[in-house]
Amino acid sequence: MICHFYIELEESSPLVWRRIVVPANYNLYQFHMALQGAFGWENSHLFQFCEKDLSDAIGYSVPYEEDSNTEIIDAKKTKMSKIFAKPGQKYHYIYDFGDHWKHQITFEKTDEEEMRAPYCIGGEGVCPPEDIGGMHGYREMLKVFEKPGSKEQKEYRQWLGLVEGEKWDARFCSIREVNKRLCLLV
Repeated sequence: MICHFYIELEESSPLVWRRIVVPANYNLYQFHMALQGAFGWENSHLFQFCEKDLSDAIGYSVPYEEDSNTEIIDAKKTKMSKIFAKPGQKYHYIYDFGDHWKHQITFEKTDEEEMRAPYCIGGEGVCPPEDIGGMHGYREMLKVFEKPGSKEQKEYRQWLGLVEGEKWDARFCSIREVNKRLCLLV
């Protein structure tokens, strides 16, 4: 069986979203890795699945030292079906507690199909760069890109690894590239 999900990066403008299908037997850590691949994150920060936010009573992650009242349950030992049981159900995934990339996950449906790896069936918007300073920093970067030739834009271009003449398109999403990353998760 497979599960269909719609995931949206909250507060993103232009909107960044992905629609993915994932093997139904995945645990939450495997789902985390699928989200990393779908959005293009680098898996270099902590993450947490939660109902509302990091201050929830219960969160699912890899065990880490926390300074809160949140009970952290090991994502590697928790099946996705423990959280995602009914179509239409929403949950949150937060990646990088400093930048606080908050994704809203909507569980859409299950199918009888079988698959070994997650697969992206739709999406829009490029994933913001890691360590940009959250949504505020990303918005600032997008403003800089509206003014061609500025010193700040040159610095961002260098930081992003863009070559001469290459454009940064915040609305672009290559489903092909997303699926190339996802197929590595088998």
